[in-house]
Amino acid sequence: MVITLENVTKSFIHEGQKQVILQDINFNVDKGEFLCIVGPSGCGKTTLLRMIAGLDFPTSGRILEEDSEISGPSIERGYVFQQYSLFPWLNVLENVTFGLELKGIEEEERLRKAREYLKMVGLSQAENSYPKELSGGMKQRVAIARSLVNDPHVLLMDEPFSALDVQTRHKLQEELVRIWKEEHKTVIFVTHNVDEAVFLADRVIVLSRNPGKIIKSFQIELTRIRDRNAPQFLELKKEITGFLDDEL
Repeated sequence: MVITLENVTKSFIHEGQKQVILQDINFNVDKGEFLCIVGPSGCGKTTLLRMIAGLDFPTSGRILEEDSEISGPSIERGYVFQQYSLFPWLNVLENVTFGLELKGIEEEERLRKAREYLKMVGLSQAENSYPKELSGGMKQRVAIARSLVNDPHVLLMDEPFSALDVQTRHKLQEELVRIWKEEHKTVIFVTHNVDEAVFLADRVIVLSRNPGKIIKSFQIELTRIRDRNAPQFLELKKEITGFLDDEL
């Protein structure tokens, strides 16, 4: 197992009242698995991802990477945010090499690796462009390249395509599957979009409303790249959506 969550609960005190966000979360993520987490808005999906990233911590329980408890952020866990989070004063190439520079990697190697990943996400021609000159889809491609260039063991993605139009979102989903197959990364992907989850995932975990609990796990065994109009695809979407509708 690459990531293990054991009895994870997250709560906080608001106006003197204890509020439980996530309760008794238990699951494992295998090496190379593509896991999607879905649930109603406010059920704690992003909080859960932040705890796996080491940006937040459980109130009780523990989260392990391999056999070590996660105690803070690590370059072994790349994070792609919902917002593009690019440095506006740096061009595309500089954004992608930023983490490598912090690690002390020589310039020639930084540029080689950055250009390799920009080619992978289809942005070789845009390396000198600045974020303000890019479309939303291009910005997220840069963010993905910036995470992958550091060669993390686990890629954490928090609704990265939610602000994009349908056509761009579908294109980037296909690109992400292709990159995942090439790179053999472990991916944990948070989304509220059931179609996206069924298209991407090996497994989909469904969370309940607050407090977020695991109410169902679906193994997705459809051949990639998946046909959104196939009967099996539509049936899975319907079943997962049914659980979410019950929660709402």
